[in-house]
Amino acid sequence: MKKKMKYTKITPFLSLAVLVMLAGCQATSSDTVQSAESDATATDSGTTVSAADYDLDFSSDDLEVGYDESDSTTIQLADNQSTSSGEGATIDGNVVTITTGGTYLISGTLSDGQINVTAPDTEEVHLIFDGVDITSSTTAPLLIEEADKVFVTLAEGSENTLTDKAGSTATLGTDADATSIDGTIFSKADLTLNGSGNLTVNGNTNHGIVSKDDLIIVSGTYQITAAGQGLSGKDAVKIKDGTFTLNTGTDAIQSDNDQEEGRGFVYIAGGDFTIDAEQDGIQAETLLQIDGGTFDITAGGGSANAVAKTQEGMDFFAQKADEEENADSDEISSTSTKGLKSVSELIVNDGTIAIDSADDSVHTDGNLTLSGGSLTLTSGDDGLHADNDLQLSGSTVAITESYEGIEGKTITISDGEINVFASDDGVNVSGGDSTTTEQATGPGEFASNSENTLVISGGTLTVNSSGDGLDSNGTIEISGGVTTVSGPENDGNGTIDSNGEATITGGTLMATGSSGMAVTFADSSSQASVLYGFETTYEAGSEIELSDADGTVLLSWTADKNFTSVQFSSADIAVDETYTLSVNDETFEVPIASIATTVGTTTGQMGGGMQQPGNGGDMQQPSGEKPDSMPALN
Repeated sequence: MKKKMKYTKITPFLSLAVLVMLAGCQATSSDTVQSAESDATATDSGTTVSAADYDLDFSSDDLEVGYDESDSTTIQLADNQSTSSGEGATIDGNVVTITTGGTYLISGTLSDGQINVTAPDTEEVHLIFDGVDITSSTTAPLLIEEADKVFVTLAEGSENTLTDKAGSTATLGTDADATSIDGTIFSKADLTLNGSGNLTVNGNTNHGIVSKDDLIIVSGTYQITAAGQGLSGKDAVKIKDGTFTLNTGTDAIQSDNDQEEGRGFVYIAGGDFTIDAEQDGIQAETLLQIDGGTFDITAGGGSANAVAKTQEGMDFFAQKADEEENADSDEISSTSTKGLKSVSELIVNDGTIAIDSADDSVHTDGNLTLSGGSLTLTSGDDGLHADNDLQLSGSTVAITESYEGIEGKTITISDGEINVFASDDGVNVSGGDSTTTEQATGPGEFASNSENTLVISGGTLTVNSSGDGLDSNGTIEISGGVTTVSGPENDGNGTIDSNGEATITGGTLMATGSSGMAVTFADSSSQASVLYGFETTYEAGSEIELSDADGTVLLSWTADKNFTSVQFSSADIAVDETYTLSVNDETFEVPIASIATTVGTTTGQMGGGMQQPGNGGDMQQPSGEKPDSMPALN
């Protein structure tokens, strides 16, 4: 069982203040470049991990790509004829061993050889790759056994290639504590790569670039093909910039230290990434934070490889019970095929991200925060998933394909532009410890979970779902923003589905869907809302308008699918006033009798919670021509 850590997001304004304060207190602050835009706080067994415990900075040494050739040891590689001018390197056949700290300028080719760094753990080693091509049939072409830290700089304009052959099984150490050398570049020390050259890594045995400490990449162009992972840093992977093409048999980028606080994280400040991973695109054991960059990620072959899910042939209540039973059992399988994944915390502050994934596109067992950037998600399961809290506060999100669009224990939408297309629920709030505030009292009813809340206070949310449009096992609160829902065509789901109270106090709602499981807002709402049910089905593409007594259009939208009911709310709608609802060329009179008004024919649940079907309203006489299927009205 992996140890999990729980995080709470600190706002960017506070995090900047914290960073400034820390910079003023640390004597070495001039040697680091502050890069983090946000911070996190973690708790595990009562121990607090502060934002400062995550080192999201890049040091001045990490950024340094210059060198003094006169102070460097020059190494010229050649099969059985390698040479070294200067101190600190020894040559034995096709193995070059670097034993002391310093700068080493390296070029040339070894058809079956290695560079091995064995410097004291108090000394730094700087390797300049300027046209290096090394293949090894038995081990890592670049092996770093020991050093304080190693820097690999890709010289400007240089082409460099490192290749291991499939089947190599080299190890370090004795049998008792042997370490498998499982990377084409394998380092037991902190490793930084930078420069403006190109590096191609062919990891035919296992991983591409591996550091058992921190793996830091500042710049450069990288083409990595690996049977295993592409970039692996046990303690951390930090990327400031660069161009990356990663084709991997498992995860493309991973950090997996779950034993030490402030470790096991992935931080990306920028860069261009093209990722094709047979498993996860980017995976972190604790924090995954993206502050910039362009990402094109395919995970597990994409959504076309998803396990098929369907509602067909399943009794509605049996399906609901099954969903409840499995809501909080979203375990990471042995073969995980997610786009972005973290165990504890996932934050996106900026960047342009496109993901096509067989499983969830963005997934965390902890909290998910999207405050900026653009995400286009094509998912075989959930578009966005958080086992705990999910916050959308400024990102542009387009979920073009998913089973469930957005899922979390709590979901808060305060800003941003969010578009969701889902074959089941569009927005689903579920999971947690099942603490209830209201128990079910009869067949077909479901208890309300006090931990589950959907809060919409701003932004633009557009949902097209075959299942429930907005679904909460607890409560729904809408106080702002513009929400448009094209809900289910079947009567086994509802445009809005809330086990607890659903209230609206502000914002704009425009929705269409079926009427069989429709839920109205509660009388405790402070903004008027209307559920209008029809006795006929209107086709997708129908134009819907709501006008006041003066003919002013208050609401206008187009239905994406067939529908038998509409639901709407606006600050412009008042109780005791009468409005005109238009569907294409037909018009209907809508008197607002109460804060939550039901008009027409519905068979759904009333009052903002799960109740027994059959509480229909009285059909109002339309003021326009009746459709052919509508019976004469009294």
